[in-house]
Amino acid sequence: MARTTPIGLARYARDYFDSALAADDVLGTREGYEIHAPMPVMFLVAHSIELIIKAYLLHVGMSLDDMKKISHNLLACWEVAVENGIEQHFNLTNYEIDILNIISDLHKSTELRYIQSGFKTVPVFGPLEELTRKLLDNICPLVGFR
Repeated sequence: MARTTPIGLARYARDYFDSALAADDVLGTREGYEIHAPMPVMFLVAHSIELIIKAYLLHVGMSLDDMKKISHNLLACWEVAVENGIEQHFNLTNYEIDILNIISDLHKSTELRYIQSGFKTVPVFGPLEELTRKLLDNICPLVGFR
């Protein structure tokens, strides 16, 4: 029996998101974080997005080895999910795809985990939070997580 299941990934995705919100309640109230969340908060959200899309991919039969090839590219994860029928359940708007692309670039480059000086494009936290909720609220029930 496989140790990694769609329900397990969905549970972790929800836990990472809830942890991001809890961390934002502390860190995000500090001066300088009025528009975008602190990097650790955005990392937790990005990882939540990665896990929930991969929960769907595992649910529809993709192997863990194939998912590893996608790595941390959230936009690529979404595109593979689209190829595997996610849009018959719900769609993302062009605006949401733009947000996904921004957080994907930061996530796959490790800029959310390690300091890299220089200019960065970061998403506004409110729309990023809404996107993550939409993914969780639609995919969790599909894979059997309450």
